Amino acid sequence: MKKNIFSQFSILLLILFILFFMEISTAVLAQEQEIPQLELPLITTTAGQSPGALMIYVLAKRVNVPCEREDLLTAQMLKDKADNGEPYKTILITTGTSMKGMGAAGVDIDLELERIKEVIAEAKAQDMTIIGAHIEGPARRVDETDAASIETVIPESDMILVRNDSNEDGYFTEAAQELDVPLITYEKTTELGDILVKMFPVNE
Repeated sequence: MKKNIFSQFSILLLILFILFFMEISTAVLAQEQEIPQLELPLITTTAGQSPGALMIYVLAKRVNVPCEREDLLTAQMLKDKADNGEPYKTILITTGTSMKGMGAAGVDIDLELERIKEVIAEAKAQDMTIIGAHIEGPARRVDETDAASIETVIPESDMILVRNDSNEDGYFTEAAQELDVPLITYEKTTELGDILVKMFPVNE
């Protein structure tokens, strides 16, 4: 009798063990996402003078993905690069604003968004891939200037990159569906390096 009880208990434990790992495997598979490969050269800028573009630049360097950064990038700079025979192929624009950052740069939200609109127009004219990114979390979704930054960039994007906690209301998911563009999501900033490597596989 005791042996039978022990055997049944062992089987139950085995089943629970299998179900546990099946759940983990399912979760891992759910996190896997197809990340399109993009062309270099890559440049990043910010729509709001928050540290987002700096974060992308530092992480790209850390994983050996060539990346240029210009927080006050202009359409003329993109034109000059193309005129020199070295056009950028991809531009990553981070969204969310910093009043301190804009103050230090000597711009307000109106000037900042005018600059970004011109940059986007030139990027489209050069057939660049535009990545609209929100990578600093919900702290950059708290006021009208954050909203204006996001609403200027995201609808013009060919791809959306967002940290999950920035997307709790599903805004970026809905935007990606309406635009029919890829949505790349992640949990932790440390995952961004792996995403950049997959986007720009420089060693292949």
